[in-house]
Amino acid sequence: MGDGHRLYFAEYGCGDGPAAVVLHGGPGSSCHAGMLDWFDLSRQRVVLFDQRGAGRSLPAALLTHNRTSDLIGDIERLREHLQITRWMVVGGSWGAALGVLYAGRHPARLSALLLRGVFLTSPREMTWFFQSLQALAPEAWAELTSGWRRAQKDNVLQFLTALLQNGTVEQQRDAATQWRRYENAVMQAMTGAPASPGSVEADPAAVAKYMVQSHYLSQGCFTSERELFRAARNAATVPAILIHGTGDWICPPENAWRLRRFMPQAELRWIDGGTHTPADTAIKAALTQAIRDLG
Repeated sequence: MGDGHRLYFAEYGCGDGPAAVVLHGGPGSSCHAGMLDWFDLSRQRVVLFDQRGAGRSLPAALLTHNRTSDLIGDIERLREHLQITRWMVVGGSWGAALGVLYAGRHPARLSALLLRGVFLTSPREMTWFFQSLQALAPEAWAELTSGWRRAQKDNVLQFLTALLQNGTVEQQRDAATQWRRYENAVMQAMTGAPASPGSVEADPAAVAKYMVQSHYLSQGCFTSERELFRAARNAATVPAILIHGTGDWICPPENAWRLRRFMPQAELRWIDGGTHTPADTAIKAALTQAIRDLG
């Protein structure tokens, strides 16, 4: 892709069928085979890829030339490389924000837009997840911040970012482990699922993930709500469906409502009791149905 970055991508399904691309969340996570379950691979062509510095893209956790504008350019360059005229863009969480921004820049290249668990990249959401969410997951937050000074507890994202960006290898690993434990505990509390077996100690892939994530989140993902809403207006001709669980603790349901005001063509589908993860059976069923409805 230039700038020292190489992107991993893979294609599945019907080579001459209608194309779709999936934008993973994070930032810093990766695509995975479970995403294919939403599609009918007997008739659809599905493209998965890992964003810059994430997953199987190389070099891992490279942060230079790694901003939202770079990712938007990568999506379009991938479409051109694959000689796809128009495609459905499917994005969840951070991938939903990225999908809106891409659609606003290249509306003629989309056949449809499907957004799940909308994230708006706002300071309000950063404060919610890293500070205010302690009201719903007090044990998880207390474990995350155990032993921290008051100033560090008041600025959780900034402190984790400092450790991941400027700390020693051991500090980076410890910060990634703490972040992962917090995320897992919040997800378990939100979904009511039992704790996952096995160690949550951060391996090199997890450290890379949270390095990229802290890079983006600490900088407001190099965008703003205003820019997202402007992009949504620019994509007003693109058929769109928004899916959001009423029980989503990670990205508050109000996000979908706020975005919908700038997308008059979009249908907002509330999933009663649905959470943030696409592994949630209700969310997965809604994704599958929406993809079928959008063609």
